[in-house]
Amino acid sequence: MINIKDSEVLKSIALLEVEIIKTGIMFLLIENRTIRWKVASKKFDMDVFKEGEDVSESAIAVRAMKEARVLTENVPREKYGKRLSTVAIPLVDDLNNPVGAFSIVLPKLHPVAESFNDFAPIVSELFPEGAFIYISDLKEIIAMQGSNKFTLNNMYVGYKLTENDIAYQTIKIGKPQTREVDASRYGVPVYISNFPMYEEEGIVGTLGVVVPKEAAGKLKNMSESLSNNISQITDTVEGLSSNAMEIHQNEQILYTHIHSVTDILEKINTVTEFISSVANQSNMLGLNAAIEAARAGEMGKGFSVVANEIRKLSSQSKETVPQINSLVEDIKRKIKEVDERCKHSLNASEEQAASTEEISASIQELSAMTNELHNLSKNL
Repeated sequence: MINIKDSEVLKSIALLEVEIIKTGIMFLLIENRTIRWKVASKKFDMDVFKEGEDVSESAIAVRAMKEARVLTENVPREKYGKRLSTVAIPLVDDLNNPVGAFSIVLPKLHPVAESFNDFAPIVSELFPEGAFIYISDLKEIIAMQGSNKFTLNNMYVGYKLTENDIAYQTIKIGKPQTREVDASRYGVPVYISNFPMYEEEGIVGTLGVVVPKEAAGKLKNMSESLSNNISQITDTVEGLSSNAMEIHQNEQILYTHIHSVTDILEKINTVTEFISSVANQSNMLGLNAAIEAARAGEMGKGFSVVANEIRKLSSQSKETVPQINSLVEDIKRKIKEVDERCKHSLNASEEQAASTEEISASIQELSAMTNELHNLSKNL
């Protein structure tokens, strides 16, 4: 117990300590049942305790005065909305009669919450893209820490948890939660992990870590776009490959037909040689017939006319043969040129078909790599 005359000393000590305690603290000087003086840190204050107001009969300060001894108590959340640790020291007069109490009120925090300001700034910078770390009690966010690279501008201390928040779900089911959230809520896609914090009375709050997945999101979109483009290219190349094979087959058929035409021209040459031979023989027959007609005199005049006609026909046939030969030679030259071009075209079509197959194989390999890239982006 402390003499009330020393209350000014207690006040001085309280004023020194109020901003030193990391978790925040509040000091109350109570005379009889009335709060006469109060000081609270910036981190922790409660409007329920006000100067000039009376405390209830069940308050720890009243009990400490009645029992004339120092009392400590853990106040459950249900009473004031926060978990508290309180100490009440009786104040007595010169006759040792209790006339008041000096109370100390601190927020009762989970060990993780108590050390949050020590580890959060370090941990938030350990992630390549930065991280946002926060702690909630059962109703709201009570502490948070962003990184240089990443923070959540729409989150703040005092933010009330809703059913859509992962912390709310963690508290409800009592198990760690993980969730991927698209860019519609925070401006960038994020990955959230939230863990329950337990004490003897059960869950007292949560610890959450939010990591941006902007790079992974971009990588995923790029891989999907690349996959779609490759799929279209694959279809096109497959079509080209099919066309190339068809062209190659047509070139082979054309090459075969050209050789068939060459064979036919050789047969035409044989026919023209036969015609030339027939013409020569016909000329000889016409000449012999003319001689015999001359010997026959008047009786052979009609036969002489026929012999002349045979000789004319033979002469015309002989004149036609060089023309046919000339045309055949022209056709042979043209076919030879077509044959050479066909050979080049056939070789080119073979190379095109082979190249198309190589391109198709490369695209299939690239497609497999794209799928692997897509799967990798999911794990980032």
